[in-house]
Amino acid sequence: MLKTFDKAKAGRGCKGTIFGTNIFTENIEGYLDELVWGYLKKGMKVYPHKHPQKEVYIFVRGKGAMQINDETMPVKERDVVFIPPNHMHTAWNDNEEDLEFILVRARNLGSWTRKLVKMLSIR
Repeated sequence: MLKTFDKAKAGRGCKGTIFGTNIFTENIEGYLDELVWGYLKKGMKVYPHKHPQKEVYIFVRGKGAMQINDETMPVKERDVVFIPPNHMHTAWNDNEEDLEFILVRARNLGSWTRKLVKMLSIR
């Protein structure tokens, strides 16, 4: 099964602070809570939030920054960030190029996330 991300069809998520599209919604039920291909345009910031699930951001294009609780880090293409449950987090883009990412959210990420990261050839 192939999915191609189309920015023109992306909707607003996270209280309107990101553009994104849920992918493989019908196929991930029971495995993941959410799988999103998203992006931030210059000046956009993800609404700071937390939730009981673990989350992984896989950055596919661009540069930006991410904050988890009090730790702020630069992020760029090919970076993978793990967010533990109930940790406040946000990401933002201050660059001209869109910051694109795949967001994986689940109570138990386990081997599924490792397979996804390997499939995307992220090292």
